[in-house]
Amino acid sequence: MRILVGSLTLLLVAVGLTLARAGGHQPPPQPDPGDCRFTVHGEPVHPAITAPDEIVPLVYVVEQPDSPIEIVSVDLTGMQVNLANEELTHKDCVHYTVRNRSDRSIEGAWIELGFNGIGGSGAFGPPLGSPLASGASVDIKACNTGGHVSGVPGDRVRLLVSVSLVKFAGCAYKPSIRIPRSLGIPFVR
Repeated sequence: MRILVGSLTLLLVAVGLTLARAGGHQPPPQPDPGDCRFTVHGEPVHPAITAPDEIVPLVYVVEQPDSPIEIVSVDLTGMQVNLANEELTHKDCVHYTVRNRSDRSIEGAWIELGFNGIGGSGAFGPPLGSPLASGASVDIKACNTGGHVSGVPGDRVRLLVSVSLVKFAGCAYKPSIRIPRSLGIPFVR
């Protein structure tokens, strides 16, 4: 009996290997991890912020040392923010200057302006769908005719600027987000 069970086990293993080699059951092809590989050059810069005096202290550009896109400047000239009774309304046109600090050409990037990590507006660049070469900079502009965010605890708000997504040929990369607890943001997604 033992010989019969052992023989059947060997037969099943041999048939399984033969089928796998013949194209029977093969695992699905895995994406090439090299599609998203890149190297970041240099130290990140401290971005320049331009905005009305009452808004400048509210703006925080999120630290993203692994991001291939670097936010060089944020211009919020003309932005309006009204906050009362834990309700926030805003109207904004944001002008970003970003730089490709990676060794690869970038097809696009989603730059986001969020309020306490909830709500907000975003911009996709570079404009006209042209790739952004390594080391190159580009201006991206996004306008929002108005927005509303409710549930702002204690009427305390921070405007967070971050790179949400970077698109390379064959891959999309989501940079890490580092927000210090000292900012006192009640909720971050």
